[in-house]
Amino acid sequence: MLNINTQVIEIPEPMFRGWQQTVELIAGIMNLPAALIMRVHHNDVRIFASNETANPDLPSLSNSKQLSCYSAQVIYNRAELLIEDATLNSTWVPDENVSADIMAYYGLPLIWPNDQAFGTLCVLDTQAREFSEHCKLLIARFQQSMNADLTILYEKSELIHENRKLQNLLAKKSMALTLSNQALLHEQDSRSALESTLVYQQEYDTLTGLANQLSLVKQIEGMLEYVDDENELAVIYLGIRNFKSINNSYGYGVGDKVLLEVSQRIHQQLTSEYLVARCWGDAFSIVVRDENVVEQAIDLISRLSQAFEATFIVDDYAITTQVCFGIALAESAEDKGIALVERAEAAMSASKDKGTCYNFFTEELSAAIGERHYLESHLAEALDKNEMSVHYQPMICVKTRRVLGAEALIRWHNPILGAVAPDRFIHLAEQNGQILALGNFVLRTAMEQATQWRHSFGADFCMAVNMSPVQFRDDNLVSRIAQLLSYYGLPGSSLELEITEGVLLQDEQKAAKAIAGLQKLGVRISLDDFGTGYSSLSYLQKYSFDTLKIDRSFIMNLMEREQDKELARAIIAMAKKLNLQVVAEGVETAEQDQFIADEGCDYGQGYLYGKPVPATMFIGQYLSKKVI
Repeated sequence: MLNINTQVIEIPEPMFRGWQQTVELIAGIMNLPAALIMRVHHNDVRIFASNETANPDLPSLSNSKQLSCYSAQVIYNRAELLIEDATLNSTWVPDENVSADIMAYYGLPLIWPNDQAFGTLCVLDTQAREFSEHCKLLIARFQQSMNADLTILYEKSELIHENRKLQNLLAKKSMALTLSNQALLHEQDSRSALESTLVYQQEYDTLTGLANQLSLVKQIEGMLEYVDDENELAVIYLGIRNFKSINNSYGYGVGDKVLLEVSQRIHQQLTSEYLVARCWGDAFSIVVRDENVVEQAIDLISRLSQAFEATFIVDDYAITTQVCFGIALAESAEDKGIALVERAEAAMSASKDKGTCYNFFTEELSAAIGERHYLESHLAEALDKNEMSVHYQPMICVKTRRVLGAEALIRWHNPILGAVAPDRFIHLAEQNGQILALGNFVLRTAMEQATQWRHSFGADFCMAVNMSPVQFRDDNLVSRIAQLLSYYGLPGSSLELEITEGVLLQDEQKAAKAIAGLQKLGVRISLDDFGTGYSSLSYLQKYSFDTLKIDRSFIMNLMEREQDKELARAIIAMAKKLNLQVVAEGVETAEQDQFIADEGCDYGQGYLYGKPVPATMFIGQYLSKKVI
């Protein structure tokens, strides 16, 4: 039996009225001045119910030590107490100055089912008297009835107690199930990221047919064993200065064809003893082995530079390329293949910055590579160590000044590195394959937060999440979003995915299919940084967007440059004609806010309205306010 505190169990009003009628009935039938129900209360016994027709000559019973003594004896012995003449009974021995007001008493115990005492049912008289067997039997019947009532109340309390235990158990089970589901989602994210990483690290580049960087590094490792004074080795890293411009001007299909032509021109200048690979994007690596490798590398770079001076003819376009090179020399057999490639890349970047044709790796460049390695080593464990978080920047309705949404932005705080700016680690994560895990973390965190805020602050709240190019190329993107919407109980309209025009839309057919699939779920698609690329208008023609985000560069100088003001005005007007929502990014002054309001811009985002903050601060600073 459960250990229930019976003193806190309340007697229901209907039952109390029945007990009240009982003591009235007993007092009336037996012609007694008082019939009482006593109840244990902490360390004493108090009157719980009494007949209302009590004799007015009866002294106050609430403070009667004699009554308390008799009641305590009944409760202690769990048995009846019969006193027909108090002067002849030793149970109550008053002080010299205290008289015995109760001359006759008969009481029976009232007991809970767990053997805890409720109190007593008793009758008393101010005069000595005999209690007949009939009277005692009548009181005993009423006692049995009250004990039965106590049993019902106790069992009901047991049921309530068990129900609470069951509810607590269900809550714990529910929490365990939620944690299990979250763990399952995390496992799925990890597996998906692992699969994509394995694909990312395959041996060959599908576009050019060349070895990729991983394959090249493996071959370099084998060659380094034979490096000495007579067998030198160098890695040449080739990059195209204007490749981004080519992509933006002619499209990514043409850009891919240019890369294919580049790989062919490289092959034309090489003999079989050279190794060549496409590392990523517009970057290629060539391995040179010779007894005078510096001379050989410079000669090869000269021939390649002349080869790239000739115009590329692709899809009837005449395209010129501007190439630059970086050179890294193996110092000994102890060098590492990946280190050589990275040194050559760093040298190529320096060449691009300086505007020179080629550049050798130096110790100054070594510091830059060391910083990248250091950053990458910490980034690899950042998610597992809970160093990543999501901050939220408010998006306000320009007309009503209400916060109608937020943009989710990843933040990294490392105990050693401190706060690491996104532009320092996002590109690195895209290169090493970690971007999928980071992107999925932001997506899940933001959607879970959106569920809470929509429930607390309004069902029109929308969460915007940036999508990386690697995420958007994932064949499972649409099904993953559908799964997350279902898991968090969100409608598709609560989520807006932001994609950039210059980097993301590399495969037109895949992009169009993904956008259509997401919009079928009700998810909104936003074209971010609009106006900064070369083909913005063509993207509006090819793809179905819901929102345009005007790049902050147009908003920044609105008040100083009339051209920026007219361009921003034209973008807003064009979007309205195309039935697109418009968001102005980077609003920092009241004048900029007034301009976008006058032009009919739908939403504003920027430091004027609020900086990105953690979820707990977002509620107090933005959601709890009716207007910004």
